[in-house]
Amino acid sequence: MSKVPDTPENLEICKRFCGPCPTFKPNELNKIPPNALFCARGASEKPAEEIEDKGCSCFGCEVFQKYKISGGWFCMHGVEGRK
Repeated sequence: MSKVPDTPENLEICKRFCGPCPTFKPNELNKIPPNALFCARGASEKPAEEIEDKGCSCFGCEVFQKYKISGGWFCMHGVEGRK
C-alpha cells in the first residue's frame, strides 16, 4: 500500500468519484475541510457520527487502484482507518 500524494492530478481524479459519491454529496463534505482527496488528506473534520453512510465510491477510483490502497470511507475514517 502506497501513500497517496496530495497533487492537483490526484484531486482531479478524486473529484470524478467523490462528486457522485452517495455519502459525499448528501453530507456536504465538500464544504468541510479537507473537502476531498480524503485518502491523502485524512478524514473530514465533520465528526464521523454526524456523517450518514450511504455507500462508498473509493473502490472504483483510479487513485485507489494506482496506489493499491485498501479500506474505503476515507472521508469518515481517514487514512488511519485503512485496512
